Amino acid sequence: MGLTVKWNKPIEQIIKQNVLGKDTMMFAGSEAKRLMTPFVPFDTGTLADTAQIIADDTSASIHYVQPYAGVTYYGERKGRPINIRKEKHPLATKLWDKFSMESGGKEKLIAALQEYIRRK
Repeated sequence: MGLTVKWNKPIEQIIKQNVLGKDTMMFAGSEAKRLMTPFVPFDTGTLADTAQIIADDTSASIHYVQPYAGVTYYGERKGRPINIRKEKHPLATKLWDKFSMESGGKEKLIAALQEYIRRK
């Protein structure tokens, strides 16, 4: 006795619907934001607290919406460096997404996504 498996949908569509998808990408964005937060410069917390996660079926992005977000992210205003205070977030830095991922965040994000997909 043999077993025959027939896919009713292309494998790409199955992966997109069951592995990727907006919910998975929203989880990835939320997890990335959580991992980046200790690296985001912090005074009152508004910059990190108001960041928005935008997700679709295949990607997610984090938008820091405060008017000063770009200056803070690049660490300079009109070509001059700004002072990034570290009293409340000792790891705070410009380019916080890159520093977060280079400081173990990438591995943590991958592990969290693997666990999320495994439970799905």
